[in-house]
Amino acid sequence: MIAGPKILSPEQAAERLIADLARPARLLVAISGGSDSCGLLVALSKSNLPGSGLSLFATTIDHGLRPGSADEARAVAALCGRLGIPHFIRRWEGEKPRTGISAAAREARYRLLLEVADEVDATAIVTGHTLDDQAETIAMRAARGEGDANSGLAGMARAVLLDRRRWLLRPFLETRRSDVRDFLTREGQGWIDDPSNLDPHYERVRVRGRLAQEDRFDAAAQAMAAERRTALSDAAARLVREHVTIRQGVLAHLAPAGLQGDEAVRRHALSLLAAVLGGREHALGSDSMDRIMAFLGGGQPGRITAGRVIFDRRRDGLYLVRENRGILPLHVPPGDTAIWDGRYRITNSASADIIVGPTAPDRDEALALFPDVPPAIAMRAVAAMPFIESNALLSTEDRENKGVAERSIVQPLLAPFDRFLPQFELTLGIQFAVLLGCDVFPRLPVKDSSRKR
Repeated sequence: MIAGPKILSPEQAAERLIADLARPARLLVAISGGSDSCGLLVALSKSNLPGSGLSLFATTIDHGLRPGSADEARAVAALCGRLGIPHFIRRWEGEKPRTGISAAAREARYRLLLEVADEVDATAIVTGHTLDDQAETIAMRAARGEGDANSGLAGMARAVLLDRRRWLLRPFLETRRSDVRDFLTREGQGWIDDPSNLDPHYERVRVRGRLAQEDRFDAAAQAMAAERRTALSDAAARLVREHVTIRQGVLAHLAPAGLQGDEAVRRHALSLLAAVLGGREHALGSDSMDRIMAFLGGGQPGRITAGRVIFDRRRDGLYLVRENRGILPLHVPPGDTAIWDGRYRITNSASADIIVGPTAPDRDEALALFPDVPPAIAMRAVAAMPFIESNALLSTEDRENKGVAERSIVQPLLAPFDRFLPQFELTLGIQFAVLLGCDVFPRLPVKDSSRKR
């Protein structure tokens, strides 16, 4: 059984989404042909009343991984045609990896979804993830770490920002798959069963089978975990806003007052701040953070390195900067965009190749760029900054436009949030973006009920 908050029917979930949306809005429904996504599309089409200010679009991503996938995509297109909803098919082309196929397929799916969302200027992408998917996700994460400190127990967020440009919404997270299928049956609508959902080779399938036997999911516990994660992240955002400065995008300073107060909040803020400065997609792990918190708890000056970041405790607070080891040069051809060191997106707008590497440390330059900072720290910081040079003679065009470096676009990244920013971490992600001078995130297109006022 499922304990906790009220379970929503497909119709109720669709109506709540539409009621919460800021309109006019354009929703792109990701539909595979399975029961969950078909149920979402049908429920939204029934709830979308004339004059509501909502436009629906749909897209099917054909991964090309099994026979018949193209026929299934065409069957979905026929359903959309009957419902009067514009439909797009995108196919994952090219050679598929022999290992890690699930992760690669997921990346391809999100990339293609974003391409279609850009084409139709979608307010948001919506997916049919259900309460059953939520239960499976939490069960898998719980197996990797028990207890309240495991943020994965919050499950999937109802909203996730993809590539810092499009929101993905999951309106069915409080709806059971069995209810979706009953709804489709009443509507006289079938669905396609993916045979991979029965393959025990996949962890999720094994977990699904176990949960079916246990027939229990504590939705109340999940809701509490989500509230804890949101509250912790919001408190970390306040700490960062009040006590952290970032200079030149590479050197962070936490004031002495920020080293006091709630340890869990400080731990969360530092784990993600280090990921940003170190160009890592994930926050520092528990073992690394245990070492860092023990070091800070000692109260003595000194240094410790974790996640490619040096934590340097001084009398005037804590400095964090990317360590100088392992910063490799990157070749960027004309017209290309590439990621350097996980920390910067480099676009070569010149007509010549460029090479991006660390800045050669110069004491005078370091002290000028980082005044009032201990010289040793300033030297480390300047060495972590990107330096652009050309590996070819400048063309007339480049000379007239002040050279290659000036014609290159350098954008700071938020490595842990750049691809996926869950709603739980939105306030903290915005705070980091402000400190690093990143582009403003698009506003959440629905009411944010996760943050209680």
